[in-house]
Amino acid sequence: MVCNTAKQALVSFQETNEIPSRLFLINTSFRDVELHNYLSSQYHQAQVSISPSKPLKQPAIHTNQNELLQYFHHLAHLSLVTFSTTTAGIRDTLMRMAMINNSASASALLHAMLAYSSLHHHGLSETSLKFKVQALHLLSTSAEDGELSLVNASQHVAASMLLGSFETLRPSESSGEWLWHIWGAVDVIQATQLSDHSSENEAYVLIDWVNYHHTLSRFSTQHWRHKSLASKASKKPMQLFRRRTTSPLSIYRPNHPSIDPTSSIMSLLFEACNTYMDPQDPQSQSPEYRNSLRRLEAQVDDLIASPVPNDLNPESAFALELYRVATRIYIARASQSPWEAPAVLDSLVDALFNGPVASCTCIHFFPLLILACESRRDDQRVAILNLIDRTQRDARIRSMKAVTNAIQAVWVQQDLHADSEVLVNYMDLLSIGISSSSSIPSFA
Repeated sequence: MVCNTAKQALVSFQETNEIPSRLFLINTSFRDVELHNYLSSQYHQAQVSISPSKPLKQPAIHTNQNELLQYFHHLAHLSLVTFSTTTAGIRDTLMRMAMINNSASASALLHAMLAYSSLHHHGLSETSLKFKVQALHLLSTSAEDGELSLVNASQHVAASMLLGSFETLRPSESSGEWLWHIWGAVDVIQATQLSDHSSENEAYVLIDWVNYHHTLSRFSTQHWRHKSLASKASKKPMQLFRRRTTSPLSIYRPNHPSIDPTSSIMSLLFEACNTYMDPQDPQSQSPEYRNSLRRLEAQVDDLIASPVPNDLNPESAFALELYRVATRIYIARASQSPWEAPAVLDSLVDALFNGPVASCTCIHFFPLLILACESRRDDQRVAILNLIDRTQRDARIRSMKAVTNAIQAVWVQQDLHADSEVLVNYMDLLSIGISSSSSIPSFA
């Protein structure tokens, strides 16, 4: 059987006289079987090692900077990932901030914009890398100049965000650097108290953009396990599930306005990522922990029950609906609680598959991954594959390789465990999927 990418996770049933009807074939690989055996073992470490692929070498491309700025204004900005702020709003903010003064931070922002535009237009090249390196050098110079003014701090944050977007636009071996750029932007916001001035329009747009990506970075780091499976046998139980350490400055609570429906769901997702405990942790059985999960579930249920604002465009309305349902599913499944997941989840998932999933595109990767984990039937998986195919045709979309890799890995493990007596840990399953890429992926 010949399959391509995520379609390899689909089950091919054989109906013959010689083969009983309950037997089926799964198009998989040695690595998938290794992961299956690993998940079925007594101890779980959920750390995956993937052989990285080599980035394509491309010739140097010499392009006029003004042309790159025009390209960013007309097209490249559309690939910037936002949620409650439009890409046009982000574009206008970035271009104004880059022209305010001649400081090192303004120049860093300009070069980051040129790097992103060049990468978007021509792919990875000497030109895009040159602009990226210059932006990094200028950011370093800006940081060494002493205390940043609010204007310079905003430019510094904006440049960091564009460099992070550069890494996720067309992922390569070093694309995990996006995480450090996002955390760097967060650190500058905290160190300069920039969030205290978020009432100003440009500062609000910028901080809202940072908070969105920082929230999704917490999800990625929650599930990133990248150590060889071969070492699991030498680990003691107490050594399992070591979490990735993060910078203290970078672990902060974004100030999502509760009156904003898009920000409200981001706030609850961030809290869920910070609240989650490993099921093997004795504290995960405490009444306090279970009550905190119930409270989060109730808050998301309240958001789901509230209507989607009429002023949202269809794409934003679909994204908000997806995030609400995906966050509700994630909290329910990740809790590993003794109570049954509410029946309302099935109706919510069915409503999405019977409605927008069949016709819309999805530029946000977190809800796409969570919804794909809920698609157990072949028709649902086909709907997800069709959704991915429609989305990839959109010229705005960055590479979807990481999310399709994750979905494929999750589906294969679900199929391999279909008739198993071992109950697969939901968080382990997500970790296997997310760790299937060679560098930590962004699901923004």
